[in-house]
Amino acid sequence: MTHPDTAAHTPLNELPTGLDIRLIAMDMDGTLLDDDKNFPEGLWDVWDACRARGITLVPASGRQAWTLAEMFSVVGDDLTIIAENGAFVMRGGQEVSSSPLDHATVRQIIQAVRQRGADGIDLGLVVCGKRAAYLERTDAAFVDSVAVYYVSRKCVPDQIAIIDAIESGDLDDEIIKLALFCPSGAVHSSAAAVLEPYVQTHQVVVSGHQWADLQAQGVDKGDALLALQQALGVTPDQTAVFGDFHNDLGMMEHATWSFAMVTGHADVRAAARYIAPSHNEAGVLQVI
Repeated sequence: MTHPDTAAHTPLNELPTGLDIRLIAMDMDGTLLDDDKNFPEGLWDVWDACRARGITLVPASGRQAWTLAEMFSVVGDDLTIIAENGAFVMRGGQEVSSSPLDHATVRQIIQAVRQRGADGIDLGLVVCGKRAAYLERTDAAFVDSVAVYYVSRKCVPDQIAIIDAIESGDLDDEIIKLALFCPSGAVHSSAAAVLEPYVQTHQVVVSGHQWADLQAQGVDKGDALLALQQALGVTPDQTAVFGDFHNDLGMMEHATWSFAMVTGHADVRAAARYIAPSHNEAGVLQVI
């Protein structure tokens, strides 16, 4: 099914009803949140109604696990999250799955970003651990941009020293993602020079207009959703997903009921079974 750039959403009265949905995974930015990063009105009432019916709602994001936990703290101890674009899955505060990165690649990319900075290219690197995000660049503009997505973060003088400390056992953490930030928005051209050498050996994805991520090979929100389905005993026919950007495509492969936001990327709309109303009109809640 292909949807033009001017696509309207699927009429709500044409959506199937009476389905045995048990799991609903929702991207955050551009999907559940509006343009001002606000939750849609009525979210918590819908959340409670779903929980009463045995449906697990899952935020699925490139954001850090601890950021999502803080944002959804009202949900309580049974919160389930897909974080770091699928590299870290938690349920009820316990790890369901995670996918650490090899340290050799982490070291190489830290050095590559440093070199780009020395060449005058405006890039920032977030070294994402399970416990914290580590920032070597510390100017206010970069840190403020990172703070939206990473609540647990540390500014450090040397990101490579963090890897050394993990290897020596002096720091209890694992690196699960590298996130490149391109303030100019030219994420494809700016990030490509750094990440292109790794596209055959690692998972490289554009996760936003200013962000590109590198993770272990095969890691994405889709694999994370599959791990969660297996943990919960849920099938694709019992799963609905919502997304708007390329890093959401993997989830749609494991859910019979896939929804792209009407404002989402054309590739995502083409991959989805249905089109949901805009994220600025509480489209996810309207569909649910």
